[in-house]
Amino acid sequence: MKTKLLLKAAIAALIFTACSSEDNSKSGNADNLKNEFNEGNLAELRQNNRDNLKQYFTIEANGELATVASEKGVKINVDTRTLTANGRPVQGTVQIEFIEIFGVADMVATGMPTVGVKEGEATPDSEVSPLFTGGEFFVEMTTEEGQVVDDGASYTLEVPTELTGGGEDTDTNDMIVWTGEEDENGDVVWEKDTDEDGNTRDVRVEDGKYIMEMLSFGWCNIDKLMEVDGERTDIWVDVPDGFNDTNSAVYLSYQGGSQNMLFDIKMFNYGIDMFEQLGNYIPIGAQFNVIFVSGSGNNWLIAVKQVTIVGNDVIVIDSSDIASVSDPALISMLNSLP
Repeated sequence: MKTKLLLKAAIAALIFTACSSEDNSKSGNADNLKNEFNEGNLAELRQNNRDNLKQYFTIEANGELATVASEKGVKINVDTRTLTANGRPVQGTVQIEFIEIFGVADMVATGMPTVGVKEGEATPDSEVSPLFTGGEFFVEMTTEEGQVVDDGASYTLEVPTELTGGGEDTDTNDMIVWTGEEDENGDVVWEKDTDEDGNTRDVRVEDGKYIMEMLSFGWCNIDKLMEVDGERTDIWVDVPDGFNDTNSAVYLSYQGGSQNMLFDIKMFNYGIDMFEQLGNYIPIGAQFNVIFVSGSGNNWLIAVKQVTIVGNDVIVIDSSDIASVSDPALISMLNSLP
């Protein structure tokens, strides 16, 4: 116990030393940024990007199988015999609203990291873990009269595995179905989708495609939990004065070409003005891109640091690291990350 207390004291000293050593260097440029952002900018930028990714299709509810294909080649197959609205069978034209998100760039731009609850439903105390994803999707259907189609309709998504690296990082044999709902902040935390017996629902792989069978609408995801071997650590991310969890976000993505995992650090410690990830969660030796984002009007504020985790890291984002960029520039920058 004494050893643990001494270790915690040493970490605390490290954090406060980092804070004091960075105060002078941050103050000048940070003052120029303070009037440029507010709590609504980041949420608005994310929502605009989600809206821009929406695709719309129409099918006929005529008792047959209907199929449409997305811009990236995802097929949506709908058994129109199962479509109901307010419990009544649907006939005639049905509109499908669809969003597909692949890659770190679109995940950051839409505020859609791949983080899942290890067991059970999402609560503030849930233990979460990064997910390797085969794609994040939103599906909703409405009738010609504007009625929302009931959950319980049978449809499948056929998703090319090559869109997320051809299965190299995802191990196509053990992906499962995840679902999530937006909270009041627009955040989505993924939960394992289960059948009536409480069993997780597998995603099949056939001919280079994930086959995800769905019985509900909203957000869904093809994923597996990231398994990490070896020693882990806590980390802190020191951001310029005035930035916190109400107006900015910090993400981690793996270096080395993996574009199908994005983990966000949600906790902000107001006592030391840092984002922090506690619980010996981050693998020592891992190489990450640390991505900081906020908003300023119609532009993003972004900074990226490449780091190798050594243990109890304090990663400093200085105001001079932050650039103001448009949506296309943000996407280009993130797509070019190592």
